[in-house]
Parts: sequence; C-alpha cells; structure tokens
Amino acid sequence: MKIKRIAWERAFYNNKFVLAFSFLLALVLWAIMVSTDTQEHARAIAEVPITVTLPDSALSDGMKVFSQTDTKATVYIKGNSLVVNQLKAGDLEAVAALPANVTEPGSYTLPLTVQSRRTLNAAYTVDSIYPAQVLVTVDRYKEKTFAVQSDVTYKAGYKSDPSFFVGMPDPSQDTVTVSGPEKQVLQVNRVAFEYEIDSTLTDTKNFTVPLALFDANGNKIDRGNMTVNPEKVDVSIPVLPRARLPLKAAFTNKPAGLSLGSDQVSIDPQEIEVAAPKDVLATLKEVSLEPIDFSKINPSNNTFDANIDLPSTCKNLSNLPTAKVTLNLGSMITRQMQVTNFSVKNLSADKTAQVYTREIPVTVVGPENEVSRLTESNLTAQVDLSDRENFTGHTEVPVTFSVSSTENTWVYGSYMANVEIRQKNS
Repeated sequence: MKIKRIAWERAFYNNKFVLAFSFLLALVLWAIMVSTDTQEHARAIAEVPITVTLPDSALSDGMKVFSQTDTKATVYIKGNSLVVNQLKAGDLEAVAALPANVTEPGSYTLPLTVQSRRTLNAAYTVDSIYPAQVLVTVDRYKEKTFAVQSDVTYKAGYKSDPSFFVGMPDPSQDTVTVSGPEKQVLQVNRVAFEYEIDSTLTDTKNFTVPLALFDANGNKIDRGNMTVNPEKVDVSIPVLPRARLPLKAAFTNKPAGLSLGSDQVSIDPQEIEVAAPKDVLATLKEVSLEPIDFSKINPSNNTFDANIDLPSTCKNLSNLPTAKVTLNLGSMITRQMQVTNFSVKNLSADKTAQVYTREIPVTVVGPENEVSRLTESNLTAQVDLSDRENFTGHTEVPVTFSVSSTENTWVYGSYMANVEIRQKNS
C-alpha cells in the first residue's frame, strides 16, 4: 500500500494558512517574552540565606544570636533578563543588622536588606523580600556545670523484697554542662533524671533517660535555646542479695607454730550484713579483717581496730568500717634481750653492705617455757635492702627478726639499723 506524503511546503502557498500560522507564532513569541520580561515582572529567588550581624560593641560584650524566626527568605528582583535569570540563591544574602545602640540582651524585630555576593548590582533591583523582617533573640553566652541528681520514684503501693538490697541509682555521668543564653542558664538550679519503678526489684535495673532542668522552686524548665551535654544518662540501680557473714581476724609475721584458739581471739562485732552478687556470695563464707602485724602485739598491747576488707563488688550494709580485735595473751611473758646477730638480704650483686649497728635491745614475747631458755644466739636481725637497689652510702633501714629454737615466740616493736652500701671495686 502506498502512503501519501503530506506536502507541507505547498501549504505556505496558501494565504489563509500563512496568516493563521503567523498569528499563532506571534502569540507564542509574545507569551515567551512576557514570561521572561524581568524588567516589568519580578523574578522570585527562593532559599536566600538570612544572616544576622551584630555590632562590634555587642560582640565584645559576649553577645550571640541564639534564635531567629527565619533562616531563609524569598527575594523578588527586576532587571536585565540575561542577568536576572542567571541568579541563584547563593548569589544573594538577606541581612538583618542589630543596631549599634542595642546593648542589652533581648528579642528584636530587624528589617531585612538584600546584598549581592556578585558584582552585578547595576543590572537588577530588588522589588521586595519575604519575610520583610525577622525576630531575633540575642544574649550573652553562659555555661554552668551541675551535679547530676536522681529523681527516681516508686509507684504507689510498691513493696520491696527484704532478701534483696536496693542501692542508690548510679548515673553514667556525675556532672552535666548547661550552656546557652545567660538569661536562661541562670534560671537553672538543678539537673536530674526522672524515672518511676513500678515493680519489685530483684535484679539490677538499667535504663537510659533524658536529663531534666529545674528552677529554684522545683519547677521543670523547658530547654529553650540551651544545650545540655550530655542530654541523656545511662542509669544503673544495683539490686543485690543480702547475707550475714562472720568476721575473721588475720595476722602477719605470726610465729609459724603459734595457734590461737577461738577463746584467745575475740572480735566485736562477730558478723556483719553484706550485699553482693549471687556468684560472690556463693563462695564468700566469711569476711577477713585487715591483717594485724605481730610485731605490734604483746600482752599489754592486745586490742586493735582492724579494717573490714570486702571485695569491691560487695557492700557493707552494717556500715561498720572497722572491727575490734582483742587477743587473750595471759599465758605469754615478755623479756628484754640484746640482738647482736645481723644478716643482709636482697643486696644487689654489684654492691657490698656493712651493718654499723652492733646491737639492738628488743622485747621478746612468747610462752614462758620458750622465752626463758632463749639466748642472744637465737635472735637474728634481718636487714632487707630490696628498696635500696640504686642506693650507695650510709642509710637507716628497718629490720625484722627471726627467733630460732622456738615456734611460738616473736619480737615486739619496730627497729632500725645503720648500714653502709658500697659499689664493688670502688
């Protein structure tokens, strides 16, 4: 089948067609010209940034802009179409200038003016701007640090489990910094986290909660233009099982053969209440006291306050930091003796040492049948130089004592010896 070809060129030989086509073309051209005529019809440029400027006097006084009602404006411009149609929002800037006579913080309504970021001002004019003004809040910058407080509450009717200890809430941050407009920051009196416990606690409770601001009257304050750092805290409320555990006395430098029966050692109190994780309580059958050095014990000096030592994961619910330990040493006697034997230990291989102290009068304590038969040869003073590794010259060093031919005897008191330490081959 043969398709007819439309002969458009013949149509232009028809006067009526040429007249209609010319009219339509003129109409289109007129519409284009009207739509691009920026001499009479202003072109709208949206998203023009708004900049608020402060005078030098306000800046030197620490003033800052903390809020403004708008950050973008729409600018309507007229002028040379070739220039106007090429302009973008980034080529213009809407400026709100705080007058130089404004010296106090507050809110101010400032008119907007348009400035060009390109050197084309003569090619166009600003017809209008929307919005025509902005409301600006200025103030001095202020920063304060507050302790993070707890406002944890318990729901009405809450009942605790007496076999568990519920500790104080422990936030991940001890302090918080509040910064912003001075007028707002000065209203803040305390910062706290709020949380309500609605069920009986038998396990440690962990939660994350925002911090709230309060004024001096206890009213909650809206953050406004203030910044709170951190905004939230992680909080842990420790919940631990409770138990009563006996106290046990401990000693250092106790004679190897000396055995103290329960009738010879009394502790007051005999036990304390402890809270600890379940796995710790399962193995913790007693609480040891801080060791008592036997060199401080004799029949007349036999009562001591010993610190109660607990693992770091445990809590002393009795709130007793010490216990009183009393030793019954009625069967022991004391004897004054002279120590003339000295030995040196922990001396560096490249050093020599000479003890200048020839004798030390000491008090020996022990059972009468052992102490009475001791001689000076049974006593030896040991000079420990482990902390004098890099020292040379004369010095005074603490000494400890060993007593031979007895298992229940010790030396009471603390003593020093004069020693000279020399470098070998010097």
